[in-house]
Amino acid sequence: MKTPNDLQAVLLCGGKGERLRPLTADLPKPLVPIKGKPILGYVVGHARKHAIKDFIVAVGYKAGKIKRYLERELKIKAALVDSGDVDIIKRIVDCAPHIKGDFIVLYGDTLSDVNLKELARFHRGRPEPVTITVWPLRSPFGVLEVTDDGQILSFKEKPLLDRWINIGYFYFEREALAWMKDFEHFEDFLHHLVTKGKMNAFRHTGIHITVNTHQELREAERNIGRVS
Repeated sequence: MKTPNDLQAVLLCGGKGERLRPLTADLPKPLVPIKGKPILGYVVGHARKHAIKDFIVAVGYKAGKIKRYLERELKIKAALVDSGDVDIIKRIVDCAPHIKGDFIVLYGDTLSDVNLKELARFHRGRPEPVTITVWPLRSPFGVLEVTDDGQILSFKEKPLLDRWINIGYFYFEREALAWMKDFEHFEDFLHHLVTKGKMNAFRHTGIHITVNTHQELREAERNIGRVS
């Protein structure tokens, strides 16, 4: 039975981060700083805190800078796999020669306080070979319940909805790598897993921070103390 110490982590760090320009004109997205520390530093630190020590980093855009940061600043010798400008699923498949068994996949632009030990424990208690971590969707708007004649029955400001979103933190058993080769897009692969009943959902209701835009970066600056 796998423990977090046995798990490898595949870090997805190949995107260009075009919505964060001009910051990403010179930096790969995972090295964009939050309070002076690159996003990747938080991601690796969180994984280390949960006893994960073996990293495979899927790189692409400005891969050399990520390599130098990992070796000089984080002091880890991770396996780097450069697939260029490709879909996520191609990046993961290209990491296969370095993957020994069960592994988790982490986005290089997503921060949270997901308990990776609990994720592993949850997965081991289920028969399905893949687990995705999900987070409750909050409406960005006030939501009203209105009758046909216009009477307002209720009003909720930015409520949590009865829906869940993908935040990454995937747990894969190694057999899933063979199935990935039949797909060109990661979203299509996930849909396939759902239709075949091969994927679980690990519910996370804690902190979740993404860094895709300048607005999200500002929000991350305000909230990073909650996860670091």
